[in-house]
Amino acid sequence: MPAAIDTQVKKQVITQWLGGNRRDRIAADNNIGAGTVTDIIIEWKKGIEDSDYDSVRELAVSLKRQGIGLNDLACSVRLNNCIKNIGTNPDEIESFIANLAGSPEPEKLIDVSNQVARLSRSESIPLADLEMHVKQREEEIQRLEEEIKDRRAILESTNVDVQTLSEYSHLKDEFK
Repeated sequence: MPAAIDTQVKKQVITQWLGGNRRDRIAADNNIGAGTVTDIIIEWKKGIEDSDYDSVRELAVSLKRQGIGLNDLACSVRLNNCIKNIGTNPDEIESFIANLAGSPEPEKLIDVSNQVARLSRSESIPLADLEMHVKQREEEIQRLEEEIKDRRAILESTNVDVQTLSEYSHLKDEFK
């Protein structure tokens, strides 16, 4: 059986987790495994649910230190309810956010995700079919660009012919 984790390490893990740090970072900072971090967090959450007043106080103190007020907490509760309503695993959302945070352009990634969601909704295309839909549209765009290129070449050659005729007509008038 593994050695018990020191209470101070547990407190540090919770503090870092409440501070928004990723599990792998918390594990590295505290010289413990990521699974141990998860276990500590689960144990702490259970304490909150069971009204362990020390855990509730710890949460309140941590929120105060981070400058998080009731409005911020209300926003977090709202987000939590949104996550529940869509039926997504909160750990998956946390992982998604961590990936966004690690991205060189998180705002652009969020924008692209929103565009994908809007496109799927507006076109009534299931996400599973969206990739094929996008490929078809790309092929259509490529075909249209080729058609435009071909017609532009025809116009340019026609324009030269019209210009030549105009010059001929002008010269003909001069020689009369």
